Amino acid sequence: MSVKIFFIGNPLGGDDGIGPYLYNELKDLSGFKDFELHELGVIGLDLINYVDDNDKLIIIDALKTGKDVGKVMVLDEKSISNEFIPVSLHDLGVEQTLAILRMYKPKLERINIIGINVKNVEGYVDSLSDELKGKMPEIKKNVIKKVIEIAGEK
Repeated sequence: MSVKIFFIGNPLGGDDGIGPYLYNELKDLSGFKDFELHELGVIGLDLINYVDDNDKLIIIDALKTGKDVGKVMVLDEKSISNEFIPVSLHDLGVEQTLAILRMYKPKLERINIIGINVKNVEGYVDSLSDELKGKMPEIKKNVIKKVIEIAGEK
């Protein structure tokens, strides 16, 4: 079994680019050397090609709840709801992609989403909002903590 971390988002979509941004910030950390990190942009269904049976997946993506910008939340695949839906400027929404992924890879050990509450999701904006940037040290610290917790869970 391997732990694979997928950083999802559109770097030209304002705060939707939080996934690729965090990939660049975290990819060289020594604490992440035991994980497979992938920056996948707006990959959609091609995600299936990166997944093997028995993998433990962590998807890092923007989450738009309308409040608490910068808050880091962990969702398992069953807790994606109308209240907590990862931002989808992607081919398919994360919830549809996970349902299809489960069909094709039923032996996956676990799928978790680390969602970062964002403020501004717009097309053709090539930077994160100032509010999100201002909270980046805390966001990085919380994402690292959540990844280590999820990876260690059985």
